[in-house]
Amino acid sequence: MSSSDWVSLAGQIAWPLTVLALGLVLRRQIGDFLSAAAGRITRVSVLSVSLDFATATEALPTWRRDDLDARQLVVADQVNDSYMWTLRESLSSVDSADFFVVDLKSEKSKEWLTSRLYLFTYLLGRLKGVRAVVFVATRGDTNKVFLGVAHADDLLRVLAENSPRFRVARLQAVAEAAGRLTPDSTNPATPTPVNPKVDPRAPDEDEWWRMQAASWTALALPERFLTRLQWTSPSPIPDPPPPGWLRLPKNPDEPDGPETWEHASWVRATDLSNGFIAPIFRPEDCLVDDRSWSSSDRVREVARARGDFVALLSPGHRFERLIDRRALLESLGKVSVDT
Repeated sequence: MSSSDWVSLAGQIAWPLTVLALGLVLRRQIGDFLSAAAGRITRVSVLSVSLDFATATEALPTWRRDDLDARQLVVADQVNDSYMWTLRESLSSVDSADFFVVDLKSEKSKEWLTSRLYLFTYLLGRLKGVRAVVFVATRGDTNKVFLGVAHADDLLRVLAENSPRFRVARLQAVAEAAGRLTPDSTNPATPTPVNPKVDPRAPDEDEWWRMQAASWTALALPERFLTRLQWTSPSPIPDPPPPGWLRLPKNPDEPDGPETWEHASWVRATDLSNGFIAPIFRPEDCLVDDRSWSSSDRVREVARARGDFVALLSPGHRFERLIDRRALLESLGKVSVDT
């Protein structure tokens, strides 16, 4: 090895060691910076940071009205009818949001279908900018116990990997709304996916959403999406049902009517801990809020936590609020530059 090679190698080794040494030497100063920056925080202002500034906003759609719940087994055309008008209004409001809460209630409850979790994670992301989903449940006498948080994009991906029909149904629903798809060629009469006719001249998914803005046209997507996941059988099907399909309740006014099925499953807490959602699930991105902390202590502890979002919990691990930790760190960095 030539002398120039040795010099190059020494240089490559020296830089990481220098960074490590600086980190060790300045660790107290770095801590003092965070403490000093947090100590100056009082209210939201250009040159200060607070958790109020970084508190994520929750989306609060009206899931239920009367005996219909859009998160559960409802026939596709009922999701968009007059009974679900309040849901449409809450989705179409111009307010942005960072996250929504999925409450699984007790271990035996059936609260959320995987198809509805996929649908509303997608819609709330597009319509309101939602980036995270917080999962809670009831444990003993305590409700809204924090289970963990998932990034919206990651959640959509694993839901689609677990049920590939979801992504196909979403793309077909948007393509039909955008005029790319022939409507009558995509309505499934059997649980077998259909190959639709596509018009390449119509806008693609991202372009269509930019065109929609706050348009009510986008709110027809739930029905279009669910139509592609639901299957109406003219004759009763014996138990057990086809794998991956759930039977919808019959219309009480038509007890002898056809059976309707949906390609979905119920979301369980076990899906989060050791099931298909587990690889992207983040139960550790939380912090039990110590009531004795000062505001500067709280900012410092959130800054030291993990994840882009940090859930603040009560001593009983009840979910209280979600902090956008990335926004907090960016604000702390801006304070350090400005000062």
